[in-house]
This record gives sequence, C-alpha cells and structure tokens, in this order.
Amino acid sequence: MPTKHSVPTTTGSDLWIVSATIFGEARSESEAGQEAVAWVIRNRQTLHPRWRGMTLQTICQQRWQFSCWLSTDINHAKLLAVSLETPGFAPCLQAAIRVLTGVAPRLIGNATHYYADTIHTPGWARGKIPVVQIGHHLFFEDIA
Repeated sequence: MPTKHSVPTTTGSDLWIVSATIFGEARSESEAGQEAVAWVIRNRQTLHPRWRGMTLQTICQQRWQFSCWLSTDINHAKLLAVSLETPGFAPCLQAAIRVLTGVAPRLIGNATHYYADTIHTPGWARGKIPVVQIGHHLFFEDIA
C-alpha cells in the first residue's frame, strides 16, 4: 500500500487520463494551479481511504468526482478528442508528469478535494475552510 510520500504506480493510460483531467479542469490555470489538480488526484490515491489503491484512471473517471468527465459537461467532448496537438494540452501533460514523479511541490498539502470559486459552494464544502486557494480553485483536506 502506498505511503503518503511514495510515487504511485502509473500506466500510460493513467498518465493520459490525469493529463486530460487537468486539461478539462484547469487548462486556463497557472502551472501551479494545474499541478494542484494533479496533486488532488494523487492525494486521493495515496492518502484517502475511499480511493486508496485505486488506479488514477478510476479516480479521475469516477462519477461526480471531476465534472469534466460528466457527459453533460462542456469539456467532455474536448476530453474525448484531446491529443498531443491540442492547444493547451502539453502543459497539462507536463504538470501530470511532474506531480506523478514527485518533482512538483505539494502546494495543497493533503487536500483531496477542490472546487472553482466561479460556482456556488458545493454541499460537501459548506462550513469547511480551504487549506489554500490557487487561481480560481479552493482546496480542502479532511473531506469524508
């Protein structure tokens, strides 16, 4: 079982899905903002009992976890068509690589959840205090 400091085992499809998730959720964010989304995914796999040990692909594509994977989300069609030539995808791929290899600093601590400050506060975040805000995303620890 991974520890909080271990690098998760990653397949090519895991890397691609994490990169696509960053693209769908944070392509307009800074490098730090893109890495923060990747850290949420990694933190879920290595720290959170609900997701610990699941593949990164399963974590990203689990229903209601990352809105970009919902078929009703405006980004969903973009994710299905993403390629190395898609404008804005390469930085997302690089952010995923930096996080999954442990090179990127963990600016979000042990956060396993986030939401964009451009939407109404989700029920799970009501009454909670974010550990950090990076760009338009607020990051949270200790969410059941």
